[in-house]
Amino acid sequence: MIEYKKIGLIGLGISNLHLANYLAKHGYKVFITEEQPQQNVQPQIAELHPEIEYECGGHSEKILLCDLVIRSPGIPQDHFLIKQAIKKGIPVFTEIELAYQILNRKLKKEPIIVAVTGTNGKTTTVSLLGNICQNYKKTVVCGNIGQPFVKFIDNIDEETIIIIEVSSYQLEDIIEFKPYIGCILNITEDHLEHHKSMQNYISAKFNLFKNQDEKNFAVLNYDDENIKNSINKIKKSNIFFFSTKTFIDNGAWLDKKNSEVVINSNFDNSRIKIQTSLFGEHNLENITAAVCCSRLLNIPIHIIEETIKNFKGVEHRLEFVDKINDIVFINDSKSTNVASTVVALKSFSQPIHLILGGRDKGAPYTPLIPFIEQKVKSILLIGEATEIIYEQLKHIKSCSIYKCETLENAVKKAYEIAKPGDIVLLSPACSSFDQFKNFEHRGKIFKKLVSSLQ
Repeated sequence: MIEYKKIGLIGLGISNLHLANYLAKHGYKVFITEEQPQQNVQPQIAELHPEIEYECGGHSEKILLCDLVIRSPGIPQDHFLIKQAIKKGIPVFTEIELAYQILNRKLKKEPIIVAVTGTNGKTTTVSLLGNICQNYKKTVVCGNIGQPFVKFIDNIDEETIIIIEVSSYQLEDIIEFKPYIGCILNITEDHLEHHKSMQNYISAKFNLFKNQDEKNFAVLNYDDENIKNSINKIKKSNIFFFSTKTFIDNGAWLDKKNSEVVINSNFDNSRIKIQTSLFGEHNLENITAAVCCSRLLNIPIHIIEETIKNFKGVEHRLEFVDKINDIVFINDSKSTNVASTVVALKSFSQPIHLILGGRDKGAPYTPLIPFIEQKVKSILLIGEATEIIYEQLKHIKSCSIYKCETLENAVKKAYEIAKPGDIVLLSPACSSFDQFKNFEHRGKIFKKLVSSLQ
């Protein structure tokens, strides 16, 4: 048992909902404060344990009577309630940290956690790694992938492998969280509206290794300059680099000629054959990272190879939707930042009609320009960021730009102007919250709109 008697939660998101019910079921007093009016969160309230106390429509100071405050990951650390709690000496962190503390006290040894973060590629890597591990032994896959860590605590034992997708928001206020393997896939500009600076964002990512010791591993992308320039932040972990571009003497590298991940290290020497149907160079990075983590867990090579061969990818990540009159539609709704959209553009050689826009996240769109000039025939802008994106891209002479407002208009216009052999690509480089519940909702609507074209 953890030592807190009354636990306050700010926000009624998915992770906090599961956490609140877990805590109430195990005898803790729980209080939730939610900014939205009750009618907006009634479905979540209907799922709450009957002994949970809550307030909606604003935040009182009741939460400051709690022994611990848990914030929903999207609530920034400079939120007034969090600042007041810290000033009063009340610890503040997220569900993932509390779940770790509960689990660590329950087990007789440290849990076997592989935690994966990065600006892009997390969900694909975690899904593949989860599949590999599940084909080997008891495994749970959780975290930012849609299933909160706390949901699985009662079913985890000392031998369970726990694969967790973690975001920078969740890593900001880590206290005890200690993965056996921590992996950073890449770091590019994202979430600057939350973190305020790139340095804060990088520091949050590297919090992943804060509590590791000499028995633990940091799996890092050697090809990423932001990662390489920040490894001095890692104090005790065994650093294990991987690369898809260059030979690595003590780590893993991708032998493209033979389609193999080659591992040369103190921990392993092996060659793993890569057969995959996934689009794009970036997915070779995701696969290489998953292979490294799998081998550090001593998973047999034949299981890794077979799982990679059968892995079909993840919904909303460069997902093939349909081919209509020889025009291919690709759903990449998960691309909520510019770097991810660059990766999407690099994945195709055919002419592209690119649907961009949504809610702006504060980073420039100009890094898209060289890739647009090479591959894009038209840009179709949607959502709140339309004018911001237009001002930055309007000087491009090689393609037309259309202001479509809605996704429905954009899909219709793209189909109208596309020629056989072209690709219509939804890869918005923005968050979805201006017109949709989340990126999944945006992706599903895109797929419905495409199916209605037939």
